[in-house]
Order: sequence, then C-alpha cells, then structure tokens
Amino acid sequence: MENNKIDEWQKQGKLIQSSLTEEMDKFFNSYQISNEEKKNVLLKAFSTHLDSMMLDFLCLLIDTHRFMGVSLILSSFNTLCNEAKKIKEGLVYSARPLTLEQVHQIEEAMENRIHSKCELTNRIDERLISGFKVVIDNEVVDSSMKNRIASMKSELIKGTR
Repeated sequence: MENNKIDEWQKQGKLIQSSLTEEMDKFFNSYQISNEEKKNVLLKAFSTHLDSMMLDFLCLLIDTHRFMGVSLILSSFNTLCNEAKKIKEGLVYSARPLTLEQVHQIEEAMENRIHSKCELTNRIDERLISGFKVVIDNEVVDSSMKNRIASMKSELIKGTR
C-alpha cells in the first residue's frame, strides 16, 4: 500500500498462481535440486513479468524451503488486496463451468444487490442440475434447479397437511 502497487502485485500474484503446475511444484520443492538452480529457473520464467520485489520474495521462499506454501500465501495475499480495495470475495457454484462473461454478469448482479464490488470464483457442483448458487460472506443466493425442486417439494408437503 505504501508503494501504491496493490493492483500490480495482485496481478503478479495471480499470474504466478495460474502458472504453477504440479510438475513445477515438484521441481521447486525437490531437495535434489539446488536453490540456485531453482532461482535461475524462476528468474528465466518470470523476470520479464514480475517486479524485483516479487521475484525477491519468491527467491526468499526458495531459500527458506517454504515454496511449497506459495499458493496458500498468494491466496491470502489476494484476499488482503481485495480487503484493501473493499472487494468482497465469493463463490458461484454451477453444475457446469461458467464462461468468464457469465461470471462477470453474475458479479454485476451481486454488486447491485450487496452494494459492494465483488469477485467470484466458479466452483462445480453437479448436484445443482442447472442454474447457480452464489455465496458471499454469509449471504446465499440460490437460483439452482435443486433449490427450486426442494421448494416445490416443501410446498407440496405443506399442501397435503
């Protein structure tokens, strides 16, 4: 925040997270590969995309044998960045993967509803059949077919009494 680089570093953190694969995790967490080799690979891969402070941070994680926690660290960092920018994080559950456009449309609808900027992550829940369910903080908006069926069932049970 002091350097006014929250957006820049948040983008860099997301770039790192999206770039890490299972094979890269194995490489960076291997004790058979020297720290210098790991840092050289890291510098070759990211030197044009990350600023020096972010690269220094990643090298520090390698030197202290803490690189295995980089995903968790960057997730927490992203959450802190969003808190500083007053953005609420949430999940949108759907039976099938949503496109980025669909997620953005749902984000806009939720922003109007909660009067706050929000950032949603899509999770798959095949039990929903169709539609989606959004969870932000303690608020749940459920427009899934599963919820509609449960509501109809409840109404039918009430009607038979």
